[in-house]
Amino acid sequence: MKKIAIMTAGGDCAGLNSVIKAVVLSAADKKIKVLGIQDGYIGFVEKKYIKLTKSDVYDIEKMGGTIIGSSNKQCPFHYPVAGKNNEYEDRVEESIKALKKQGVEGLIVVGGDGSLDSARVINDAGMPTIGIPKTIDNDMSASMPTIGFETAVENSVQAIRNLKATAYSHRRVFVVEIMGRTSGYLTLYSGFASGADIILLPELDYDLKVVCNKVKQIMKSGKRYVIIAASEACKEKGKEETISKILKDSFEQKRYGGIAEKLASQIEEITGYESRAMVLGHLQRGGEPIMSDIILGARLGNYALNLLLEGESGYIVGTKETALVKVKFPKTRKPRILELDKDDIAITAKDMGISFGV
Repeated sequence: MKKIAIMTAGGDCAGLNSVIKAVVLSAADKKIKVLGIQDGYIGFVEKKYIKLTKSDVYDIEKMGGTIIGSSNKQCPFHYPVAGKNNEYEDRVEESIKALKKQGVEGLIVVGGDGSLDSARVINDAGMPTIGIPKTIDNDMSASMPTIGFETAVENSVQAIRNLKATAYSHRRVFVVEIMGRTSGYLTLYSGFASGADIILLPELDYDLKVVCNKVKQIMKSGKRYVIIAASEACKEKGKEETISKILKDSFEQKRYGGIAEKLASQIEEITGYESRAMVLGHLQRGGEPIMSDIILGARLGNYALNLLLEGESGYIVGTKETALVKVKFPKTRKPRILELDKDDIAITAKDMGISFGV
């Protein structure tokens, strides 16, 4: 191969620039040119490319986000028709032809489940493609952890620790809404590491009465505050998740949001203790990556490039117990769900008296 392309698609996270740097520098060492596809699948379809050289990537590993941009909406085989509402078309074949016209012989896509499902389609359509899993949700079975997860945990932990000062000062209950969609990894790890009193996960529907009784018990014990780490997709037993909006043109159409506000209001009404909601939102995805995400991004970027050069494609690369691994693109999307009875963090939290609301 003489030229490859790289794309970051889906929601941004810390560690993406480390992938880009590793690919560009490793490729340069092998006399291979790298084309950056801008803004995810928008750039793939709309032919938005930039050359990436060694001088473009010096020191970018310590930057959050991605220097080539991203998008978590457009799907190349279900792409919106310009000027027509609710009409879509398959733009994969023509987009591959455009890349090949640029001399591109292989593609690396860094993305989540939806983005890498599109990468599978591109590979099957004739462009050798390798996927790299990134998501703060840590819900992709191809890698443990995924790029961005550990920085998001660190960001969430720091935010919750900062909240404790005001919670203590005012004898308040704080419900902290944490991202993660239908997987509880980010909430569990962030809640545990920050010393949350109650952790509410999408894998385990909570009992509002149990939550409120736990709040009363903690406040009556002499502690001046309660911290509840609540996954954005957690829900009360017998109820539905709290949805903020539906985006029809997105890989993930359901957008969760609002559980913290709803739960804080219910807790204050039932217990009488002043309660506040805090939505961490995109702060979890932002900021500089921590060391582990920089290293993980570089390792997976280099591994992906070497697989392409060895003539292998159609894989997602990841890590399992520190070893580099590859798995074939799955035909169906199946997010990794937290198994509470097997996860040692969940078991430890339960043994330490942290409540899961049941």
